[in-house]
Amino acid sequence: MDYQPLEPRGADQELYHSLWEVTKEINPLEDNSIPLVTIVDYPCGLGKTNALLSLLKEKSELKVLVVVQTLSESDRIVSSLPEGRIYAPKEQGPNYSSKGVQLEQLIHQGVSIVITHSLYDKAGQIAIDGGFGSYQVIIDEVPNTVSVIQSSLDAVSFKEFYVDTGYFSIEKDGLVLATSEGAKEEMRLKNALDETLIKKIKSRMIYYDGKKNFIEVIPAALFTHTKKLIVLTFLSEGSLFLRFLLKCGIEYEVLRSINANKKFKQIATKNLSIKTIQAVNDIGFGHAKQTNYPIKSKEVKTIRTALKNLKQRTLINVALEKVIITCAKKNWYKNIKGSYDLNRPGIFSTDSRMFKGANWIPNTTRGTNNYSHCSHAIYLYDQNVNPILLNWLNANNDQFKTDFALTEMIQWIWRTRIRNGKPVNVYMPSSKMRKIIDDWAKEPL
Repeated sequence: MDYQPLEPRGADQELYHSLWEVTKEINPLEDNSIPLVTIVDYPCGLGKTNALLSLLKEKSELKVLVVVQTLSESDRIVSSLPEGRIYAPKEQGPNYSSKGVQLEQLIHQGVSIVITHSLYDKAGQIAIDGGFGSYQVIIDEVPNTVSVIQSSLDAVSFKEFYVDTGYFSIEKDGLVLATSEGAKEEMRLKNALDETLIKKIKSRMIYYDGKKNFIEVIPAALFTHTKKLIVLTFLSEGSLFLRFLLKCGIEYEVLRSINANKKFKQIATKNLSIKTIQAVNDIGFGHAKQTNYPIKSKEVKTIRTALKNLKQRTLINVALEKVIITCAKKNWYKNIKGSYDLNRPGIFSTDSRMFKGANWIPNTTRGTNNYSHCSHAIYLYDQNVNPILLNWLNANNDQFKTDFALTEMIQWIWRTRIRNGKPVNVYMPSSKMRKIIDDWAKEPL
């Protein structure tokens, strides 16, 4: 059947045509040169999700697995398309089995599916077994591609008790695999190891860095055991995802638009106002630093006072519902033995006059329009890549560190109404972060 592209609503036309071209079915006898992975690198606010929805409406026979960040985004995709065009696993309950089981059932039915990142481990197992061989996988943002596992499991102990005894093996590249003996003893191993860790090992999501760290990654089988993988993102040169592809030797192509980038930077220059918070300029907001300030420290007291003054003076006429703020989660919400009480303030938000009303969102937030009404943003972060990941990904250089910080910062700021072409004030105490975004805005395309 010959399709003609549908005129998209609320999406950039050039972006839409790029998606149209990249999702074309390829005859393997005619073209073997197209990379398996395509990065559609277009600016925030152009309507990447809307373009995807328009595409799925028009290309009704295109079979896809769409991966999004949140359940609200999953619901949006299902509700925006004709009934039966795409399905999402439902919450487990009396009428539904686990989401993983539902995912398998949907694949057997041969339908298009949308899931969140929380099902990566199950999707990876299914991909390894060939379940997604007829699917194009479309990932709408990939913020959590690679991370260091925070676990009490010691690497030396893991090798002694689980590798040397034959339950798991570590490949030359560091990939941790379950052996046949490990598969036989899986139920017994679950009593000693975290069940989620075992699932991720089965999905080939766990690597050992050769030192003392375990690394969790997005399942590579989604790149190698599917028809095609497409990632919708922006400023991909600063993403851990791209570095992971390079480390794995996986070919990819990046689609960009000079015109769209130029327009995006013009909007940034016109509408983005970066301001400092003078009282906290000398305080470090890197994750490691800000999560180690004692509750009675001078830094915490200064931050609380600065936020209260910002609210009562500069933002006195600004409704808090129009403010987004980020800092370490444990500093905004009460942390009790590793869990968060979302109704009680943390060490930064106590006495700040902002806890009830302002929208705290993680510094990694992207792919959502929920805060597009917000006119003010408070960025209490100094973006740094975990040095363990930098070394493992062979990315320990100043250029990548700068690119990473810019990517994360731009994605976060563009959750606000600036994505709709309206002015936004961003309060950013970190001089490093202010310089990075200022240099980017002034850099010619």
